[in-house]
Amino acid sequence: MTSLDPKSAEAKLKEIRRENVRLKAELERQHELEVQLFQAQKMEALATLSGGIAHDFNNILHCILGHTELLLLKKHADKFDTDSLEQIRTMVLKGRELAQQLLAFGRKVPAKFAALDVNQVVDQVARLLQRTIPRMIQIDLQLSDHLMPIKADGGQCEQLIMNLCINAQDAMPDGGKMTITTENCRVENGAENTPALTPGEYVLLSVADTGRGMAPETLAKMYEPFFTTKELGKGTGLGLAIAYGIAKNHGAAIDCKSQVGEGTCFHLYFPTISARAVTETRKSFDIIDGSVNGRERILLIEDEEDIVDIGKKVLEEHGYQVITAGNGEEGIARFLQDRGRIDLILLDISMPGIGGIKCMQQILQSDPNAKIALISGYTSNGRFKEAIRSGARAFLSKPYSRSELLRTVRKLLDTP
Repeated sequence: MTSLDPKSAEAKLKEIRRENVRLKAELERQHELEVQLFQAQKMEALATLSGGIAHDFNNILHCILGHTELLLLKKHADKFDTDSLEQIRTMVLKGRELAQQLLAFGRKVPAKFAALDVNQVVDQVARLLQRTIPRMIQIDLQLSDHLMPIKADGGQCEQLIMNLCINAQDAMPDGGKMTITTENCRVENGAENTPALTPGEYVLLSVADTGRGMAPETLAKMYEPFFTTKELGKGTGLGLAIAYGIAKNHGAAIDCKSQVGEGTCFHLYFPTISARAVTETRKSFDIIDGSVNGRERILLIEDEEDIVDIGKKVLEEHGYQVITAGNGEEGIARFLQDRGRIDLILLDISMPGIGGIKCMQQILQSDPNAKIALISGYTSNGRFKEAIRSGARAFLSKPYSRSELLRTVRKLLDTP
């Protein structure tokens, strides 16, 4: 065995130590990627579960909303129980917002993407927070000039930031400082201190607090739906789960750094685009008049009996003739039986048997000019786009109000 002189031995030892450091760093990086993969798989399973819950929840809400609005039709404003019915309707609509949050987590609600300036959304959220959070919490905005736009749903992006800010507020019951930062950043190959990202240009949004911080076991569970460290009745456990789902729905990466007693900082990396920011318009419920009435013949294909009953009553109340079918196969048979006499089809997507999409495709094969509006408690972006490409004219998301149903029906019937 050849012996080494002291200098060569020392150099060899340094080389071995450097290699050990490199291998250790590589193993740590591999472990981190394995943890991220496990977390992603777990969140995907939870997303599927939350989407199914929201679908059934929306069907229940739809029945409550429908019966409430039918009762309101028969009431005068001075009746003592009208206020109670209005309160029920208001609470149902709040329930719909909760279902939309679950769907956002499950990424099963089609988002309305447009070019968006994140600074504008942060400004809107900050103005709301300044009126609602305790005064002993200071809000510090550090917004970069000339921020690149991102492609996002304005409402969902606002909800994401609001959820992170509320989480920061709850972490500082005795007061502190909340800092919201935006900046343009570029991620390179092998960049440290960033999630696994494709190299490119990003908008980095950070929400930091000087609160209590989180222990490692809390960090491991913080995105799980209904997980909360708050007292009973003081939190739903959905805030961070929804933030995670919205981020993933936008192709963004979310990262969190936190230590007990040293606060928490969430980092969000949004891919940038070159288009200019646009303003999003929001739809609202409004009062309907006689312009939505009609005499046309409508085929309602839906497997939930209560929803069929509500839809039939609402449409007939406004002059329409309604025939019904309980599944796709029966719907096709009724359409062929009354060929040429059906002016519009309202078709639920999720039904036993062949389902709504195949039912629509077979009807359109028989009559390419058939007018079809799809209905669902949820639908993924992919299936929704597939349905529109296949020939659907409109989409109604449960629970929809009486005015939404009637305006959609009238618009489609009046379109050549």
